Amino acid sequence: MEDSGKTDLNSTHFGSPTVANTRKIGTEISPNIYVIKVPKERAPLLDSHQQGSSSFHPTVPTSYQNPPEVAVFPASGASGSRDEADGVIPPQRHGHRKGSRTSDGSEVALKVYKSRFWILITFSILAWFQCVQWNTWGPISESVDAAFTGWGSQTVAMMANWGTITFVLSVVPMCWLMETKGLRAGVLTCTILVAIGTVVRIIPFLTHSDSFFTVMCHICAIFVGIPGTLIMAAPPMIAASWFPPKERTTATAFSQVMNQLGNAGSYLEPLIVRAPGEGVTPSDIQSDIKLLLYIYAGFAVALMLAILAYFPSKPPTPPSITSSIERHDFVTSLKKIIRNRDLMLVTLSYGVSVGVPAAWMSVLNYSLKELGIHQDDAMWIGILGVIMSGICGLLAGRMTDIVYGHVRISLIFLMISTVACFYWFFLLTWGSIPVTTWQVYFTVVGGLSFNFATAPLFFELAVETAYPCPEVVVGGLVTATNNLLGLFFLMMFFIPDIGYQWVTYLLLASSSTAILPLLFVREDYARSNIDRGEPVESAYQPI
Repeated sequence: MEDSGKTDLNSTHFGSPTVANTRKIGTEISPNIYVIKVPKERAPLLDSHQQGSSSFHPTVPTSYQNPPEVAVFPASGASGSRDEADGVIPPQRHGHRKGSRTSDGSEVALKVYKSRFWILITFSILAWFQCVQWNTWGPISESVDAAFTGWGSQTVAMMANWGTITFVLSVVPMCWLMETKGLRAGVLTCTILVAIGTVVRIIPFLTHSDSFFTVMCHICAIFVGIPGTLIMAAPPMIAASWFPPKERTTATAFSQVMNQLGNAGSYLEPLIVRAPGEGVTPSDIQSDIKLLLYIYAGFAVALMLAILAYFPSKPPTPPSITSSIERHDFVTSLKKIIRNRDLMLVTLSYGVSVGVPAAWMSVLNYSLKELGIHQDDAMWIGILGVIMSGICGLLAGRMTDIVYGHVRISLIFLMISTVACFYWFFLLTWGSIPVTTWQVYFTVVGGLSFNFATAPLFFELAVETAYPCPEVVVGGLVTATNNLLGLFFLMMFFIPDIGYQWVTYLLLASSSTAILPLLFVREDYARSNIDRGEPVESAYQPI
């Protein structure tokens, strides 16, 4: 590559002071000037037709590598093939450095803001609360069956099933909304829908009509289910927009863990809602349920006001190099995604592996009841399972941030551990092993924990494989597959006299077969390599 096509950025814009503690990345073409090469399909904004563009647009990648503390400039006058674009990267002091615009392109300064924690925490609370609402009725199934006429396992399953149905139907428009209108518009839409759903559910208490209450619970489940599309798909986008690469997978895992912990929150409901028994009338249980739903409605409105007050789409300055490189538009991304062989394999593996256990959590009581474990005991199994799932998810995400390039082998290890636990649970339900309480705890909690720990790793591998497609679109595809499998699972409960033994068959079959597609996935860390300043060799192969 010739030097003549490059601008001496140090002399023109930065002066010549010595800069300490900088990281040299790429190829040195002159003193303190370095070049990285990025395949065109990995950096669409740097296409040779667009090198004259005067600005970068912040985007939303995810990566788990330490970012170079640098500013990024598009090259000008560079020769080379259409498959490459050069970015000139001068060293930079740690911290924020205001960029200066040149005729050759635009500087992208890097900065990390403390307000990223507000964004992550408020979104994670929304994710937690949305999951609580999705799983409202499973943990108190015995109570609601006794308190309201017409309820039973089919009604409880349908309340959870609305979440998967609405996800499949609304995933495309909701992902389009966030991709085109921004993070704030998408998250605010979600919290408004949740608030409306929880408020309309308490209206029937003015009429004392069981049938009206049931109808409004279905409507609430629909309103709460629609936001689930972005609650599940947006974590990589939030992590990439606000967090540096060394924190991204951890941030993604945190919001996913909080969503999962919503199941634990719902399993605390028996502390408020009494189970049917001696001295407890249906009227008493109805009063408990009313109190619970009033609390939910008030919390939803308060959360909506907090997000309305402050929740920007992105920081003023991007936190990493790849955050400043524009992604494909929505339609182009869809076309490239469906032709990406490795992404399709990752998506299939995730959907089959996670879809059934995630839906099973909403009806866990019925499987445990077959083993002689009732609502109060099932509550603690569910709570412990969710808490341990969260711990394992955070550990898996943090290890992925620390250790580079071993996502697939980590996934296979976790999936094999899941199969072992669910096989043990299968033997218990089949009667091959005498049922004891500690074995039920160990197999259920262990299986769910190892299974959920795969979620942030699957997302990381998917968005790496699909780069430079927008993370929210990739996340929408991955979670749509998960919810589609969950939909089929919950629909099985509507088959008359089917019982519950089939659940353990399906748990074991799904967790074991999901390993097969992952064996054929070629790991691709092109985006992370850009942030690391390493040579980029894409494994992407269109179908």
